[in-house]
Amino acid sequence: MKKLTISKLGAIVFIIILFILHFVNTSVNPKWQPISVYAIGTAGWLMNIAFFLLGISFLTLGLYLIKNFPKTGAKVGGILLILASLGNFLAGIFNTDPISTLPDQMTMSGQIHNSAAGLLGFMILATVFIAFQFIKREQLKPFGKNMLVLTVILWGSELALIVTMGIYMSETNGMITPETPIGWLGRVVIVICAIWVWACANYLQKSNFKN
Repeated sequence: MKKLTISKLGAIVFIIILFILHFVNTSVNPKWQPISVYAIGTAGWLMNIAFFLLGISFLTLGLYLIKNFPKTGAKVGGILLILASLGNFLAGIFNTDPISTLPDQMTMSGQIHNSAAGLLGFMILATVFIAFQFIKREQLKPFGKNMLVLTVILWGSELALIVTMGIYMSETNGMITPETPIGWLGRVVIVICAIWVWACANYLQKSNFKN
């Protein structure tokens, strides 16, 4: 149960820090600039901490699932969460480059950060395997509907982000500019990820799930 408590705390504190950064660093335009930019501005260390906290949240929930669920599907979900957590840890260590940096001028830190950000996809994929457990297992069925709704919302927001990025960035040669209004949608996706993890850990605690 300690892992679940840590997972919940990591997720909620991540959201709180991200919210605070919008007021601490007003030089970042949330309409189009991603949250990674906060790490290279005023109080950038807060964004680094936030990435680590979300990584810890993913990691502890993943470890709990692997240890406490006997079925392969749940363990696959746990492994995917752990892979996603590595992306957050790397994003917290290696800062992104300034948003105007051209692809051929990116630093090693920026390249690693961008690659790490792509690992969030493992978390989103994990939700399918894990949400299925809430529908299948008797102890978890009382929370199955809520987890299913959260999972659909997360997938819907992620698909909306992918489509929006494809449309706008195709007009800017793959660059994020003031003409690519994807900032808020990206924030919605990452916050829903944190909420999903918090809800999953919370329902597992409430159900007192045991093999």
